[in-house]
Amino acid sequence: MRKSPHRLWVLSIALLLGLGTSGRPPRLLAARPAFGQLASDNPARTALDKAVDTAVGEFFQQDQHVGLSVGISGHGEAVFYNYGTVNKSNVRLPDRKSAYEIASITKTFTGALASTAVLDKKMTLEEDFRAYLTQRYPNLEKNGKFTTLRLLAAHRAGLPKNVPDTDTLFKNPNFDTLPFQRIELEKPYDDAAYLRALHQVELRSEPGSDFLYSNFGIKLIGFGLQQVYHQSLEQLLQTKILGPLGMKRTGLALSPQNERLLVQGYSPGGKPRPYHLFNAGAAGGGYSDAEDMVRYIDWQLDESDPTIRQSHSVIFGNGEKVQEGLIWYITREGGERELWESGGAFGMASQLVLYPESKIGIVLLANDGGFSTQDELRELAKKIREACGPQSVTGN
Repeated sequence: MRKSPHRLWVLSIALLLGLGTSGRPPRLLAARPAFGQLASDNPARTALDKAVDTAVGEFFQQDQHVGLSVGISGHGEAVFYNYGTVNKSNVRLPDRKSAYEIASITKTFTGALASTAVLDKKMTLEEDFRAYLTQRYPNLEKNGKFTTLRLLAAHRAGLPKNVPDTDTLFKNPNFDTLPFQRIELEKPYDDAAYLRALHQVELRSEPGSDFLYSNFGIKLIGFGLQQVYHQSLEQLLQTKILGPLGMKRTGLALSPQNERLLVQGYSPGGKPRPYHLFNAGAAGGGYSDAEDMVRYIDWQLDESDPTIRQSHSVIFGNGEKVQEGLIWYITREGGERELWESGGAFGMASQLVLYPESKIGIVLLANDGGFSTQDELRELAKKIREACGPQSVTGN
């Protein structure tokens, strides 16, 4: 569903020890009928602490919400807040290393890799994307128009939302069984199977004509990247993004030692949900935590970096209210440029928002897949941005 050399930021001893920003133990907020009181490590010391606390308290008025991790980077400094629990049956406050599925926020990593490929002259925005695939796909052309990196990134290539096609599953969905049906449908698919299935895909519109959101279109970018670099997507992510940024707990799969950090996700009705067990890959297969995502934010706020500058450039929608970058939605709130992407998994939701001119970025990670959670996280991000103001986020 529907995002100067980067600064080093230093955490306080309290944060390093897993406590709140004040070093105090977690406090309790107002009672909540779902499972008692809502725990938090927010010290309620600075103006930002208090503003975040108020905004998050409003967010948790909806009973579907279970846990939330917040990471904010501003002017090279970072703060973290955590609320609720990682698991209803084993109540424990999340922390900045708690692992969540980030779903479509993964697309921004794919966009950064594509930006690098453009700078490395391994891809262009306008070339027929079939040049980056090993097989011939005459079906990826309609009325003489072919798909390109620009159109794939902007969801205007005419591709279906998913391959294999999931439209039937979503026509009259049973949200209790849908995740398991989706997993079963895609269980036989690895990269080779997806590319074989691509031969049977019929474009639903002429490339460049209509916005048709396509997870598979972003996955196809990933396949092209692997071909032009002769590396797996995992290798590309590690060598070009995760390793250089020190994002040790982020990737398309959790390492065995980090599996214990994974929070439990919940359906809109409050039932435990499975994790993405199919090959979501470049379109939504990522796992991360608030601390790693703040490292990513710091990089993304540095538009002197050619990769970031390229990925933040508008590739579609000049003059429109919502523009598209490689791969970000770009809007203006009160005249301020805002880049954002959200993610929705079976039992989790996330929001990543950048304000490059203000050098502020916000990540919100929640372990519920409520129907409105992504929208609510976006509204929460706006409230946090307003609370940040022009000052240091630590209040110093």
